[in-house]
Amino acid sequence: MRELFLNRRGLRAGWRLLIFVAIFAALSFAADWVITRVFHPRQRAFLDPVSFIEAETVSLVLILIATWIMARIERRPLQEYGIPPLHDSFGGDFWIGSAWGLGSTSLLIGLIAWFGGYHVVGLAIHGAELWYFTAIWLAASLLIGFAEELQFRAYLLATLADGIGFWPAAALPSIGFGALHYFLKPHERWEDFASTALLGLFMCLTLRRTGSLAFAIGFHAAFDFANLFVWSGQNGGEYAVGHLLQTSWPGSQLITGGLLGPEASLMVFPVIGLMFLVFDRLYRRTEFRLEDEGKDREKSASSQTTTLGL
Repeated sequence: MRELFLNRRGLRAGWRLLIFVAIFAALSFAADWVITRVFHPRQRAFLDPVSFIEAETVSLVLILIATWIMARIERRPLQEYGIPPLHDSFGGDFWIGSAWGLGSTSLLIGLIAWFGGYHVVGLAIHGAELWYFTAIWLAASLLIGFAEELQFRAYLLATLADGIGFWPAAALPSIGFGALHYFLKPHERWEDFASTALLGLFMCLTLRRTGSLAFAIGFHAAFDFANLFVWSGQNGGEYAVGHLLQTSWPGSQLITGGLLGPEASLMVFPVIGLMFLVFDRLYRRTEFRLEDEGKDREKSASSQTTTLGL
């Protein structure tokens, strides 16, 4: 029975993950009960930035509490789950990731436009509205980046990786990320499932090579900001409230993404492939290591030193 629950590192990864999920589910249930009965939030449009700010703020607080509780139980710092310290959250990796998010989305829109599927008609907002919605979409996108990366990577990925290895663990939440889009959003197609899963896997790669989620958070925030606000694409059959541009998307949904927007365009797949290729060439070293990997590396170095000494 002892081996069922424990290994040489303590409680097995699967049991730790179950405790984490139970804590997060209980916190979510309690928060939903309080918010519904005390604050009575009003119904908003699917792509209203205020609704994102409200929902993602709650999600971020809850996932941080659940992760902090597990970190106390395991006596590990939050950085071991890939969560950047506060002073590094908006450091170099965050801004490089943001540039990648804006750049990849712009390349995707450029490809769609090249094939005649995207045209800018003019500005959709002016004056005070322009400043207001720019600021509020920036805030919403940042919260989405932080909340979703800490939910789908961070403790979940690190603990799964302790049990089954990094890349199998990376695949599971990435597929889950795509599945949530596919089953919970309207008008879904396989292209959106596949692209969101691959983007999730790409963000796992950035964690593996940079050592923290700062790059992934910046990328995620900028990618959503550019897609929904700057280039003003659809998502789930709607345009974002307060989007920047009046646009038209003529042609086949295979090129434009149709009701699902650029993420469901076939053009997204060469862009994602290029991202993997370039990132792999620029970031060669593995910086996010599991406990066993660190020990194996130390043993290997010790063995080489002993051999050289002989």
